[in-house]
Amino acid sequence: MTLTEACCNNQPTSAEWQRKGTDKPLSTKVDGHEYLVYRTGPKDSKRGVVAIADPFGLHPTSIQLYDRIAESHGGFQLAAPGPPGMMAWIGANGDFKKNHIDQIILATVEELRADGCTTFSIFGQCWGSYISLQAASEPNQPFLSAGGPHPSLTTIETVKDVKCPLILLASKDEADLAPVIESIKHKNFPVESFQTRFDNVHHGWCGSRGDWSDPEQFEAGLKVVHLLGEYFAKVAAVAESNQ
Repeated sequence: MTLTEACCNNQPTSAEWQRKGTDKPLSTKVDGHEYLVYRTGPKDSKRGVVAIADPFGLHPTSIQLYDRIAESHGGFQLAAPGPPGMMAWIGANGDFKKNHIDQIILATVEELRADGCTTFSIFGQCWGSYISLQAASEPNQPFLSAGGPHPSLTTIETVKDVKCPLILLASKDEADLAPVIESIKHKNFPVESFQTRFDNVHHGWCGSRGDWSDPEQFEAGLKVVHLLGEYFAKVAAVAESNQ
């Protein structure tokens, strides 16, 4: 697996953020192991979001992104499962099925469902965005949308089987994603897929390589919060209107 070069060759920042959510164990063990999940957002929301972190795990900037999304556009119950977040672990073990990441994601969805959620989206940063696309390509997958900021490994080939619309938010370090979005238009999803670029910030600015004490990164980060929250609310509203 080859991740974006900018991610592989740079270390996480020392950014800080006071968490608004809590860690809790998933009630379902996966392959005999207990996994923690970071939970944030209003507990009475019926709209669930699964977040998959980049290779460095639940970094403070990722947590800030999650907390802010969870509070946006009417609120979401957001859950971020936490397999070991180390680059070496991703390289050796970060396979969607072989390492049970698919099962961890589904267990996270069921946790949200048990807490009252009736609609679900999934997103991630870098590798996490790629994982969200794989989850959204599974038969009978539960997600209304997938994608995320500064996505890695996102090509026409990797999205050919997706079963929901995508929101892709590229940094200056990613290729043009417009052809990727164009390639799935024939699927006629109830909400159009969306992509835009942030050419003033680097890969990872919404995750482990981000430091939102920098005004430029913070402004771009808040725009991502708005776009993702708006999109998740939109796909949920469409689904709710059809129930």
